[in-house]
Amino acid sequence: MAKQTFTTGQVLTAAQMTSLQETAMTGGPASTKTVSYVLVAADAGTRVAMNAAGSTTITVNTALFSAGDTVSIQNIGAGTCTITAGTATVNTSGSLALAQYQGGILYFTSASTAIFFQFAVATAGGGGKVLQVVSATTTTETTIASTTLTDTTITATITPTLATSKILVFVNSPIKVERSAARNGGGGVLLRAATTIMQFNANNFLLSEVGGGTTNTTRAAIGFHYLDNPATTSSTIYKVQGKAENTANSGLIVFQDSSAPATITLLEIGA
Repeated sequence: MAKQTFTTGQVLTAAQMTSLQETAMTGGPASTKTVSYVLVAADAGTRVAMNAAGSTTITVNTALFSAGDTVSIQNIGAGTCTITAGTATVNTSGSLALAQYQGGILYFTSASTAIFFQFAVATAGGGGKVLQVVSATTTTETTIASTTLTDTTITATITPTLATSKILVFVNSPIKVERSAARNGGGGVLLRAATTIMQFNANNFLLSEVGGGTTNTTRAAIGFHYLDNPATTSSTIYKVQGKAENTANSGLIVFQDSSAPATITLLEIGA
């Protein structure tokens, strides 16, 4: 029911009382639209709900509403609904582009000017909050007798919920470095898909070193973390590759030595 004018002593009908209650509690009776719509005078005191899969507009023109009139706007469809100033002026401190489940109230200060008060918008997660955690464990012993970076089985995949999120990566793995008759070292890299984002290889950090002798074996554990900014909401894989510094004299590096477990944990951190 559209906006009505009442007179002194008038007895309200049940329909009029229902309309008043709807306006007070929900912004007025609902009128659902599935295509772009131009507001009409009868929309004063009502609720316009847009339900469209694609982008739509709700246009506001002048000389239709009076100062004090309101129109509640809701977008329940998947497509963005934009409140558009036709011949009228629409001011807002929020946004006139409403995503799904967003809305607000048009309040007319004159016949040609309205203010759009957008309802508070909740954001997923929040700055510094953990939005999700993915963790993987492997006990597969991986022997690498190569100076070329080689995949280990330390890997995990995460699909960020927001493109602005950061991914905090934790890795922990037991290793063994071995070589006969000479020193050796070993290390590797952390990758996001095919992109190296952190190095801990023998040319950077020497994880462990063995001196001269018949057979030299050093066991250690690597543990590190890295804060990455993938800038995507697509499935993203993180993995560790390793290499030996030297392979002569039986030089090698072993990840998950003796099947000891290694872990990789991915935390999505809200921006």
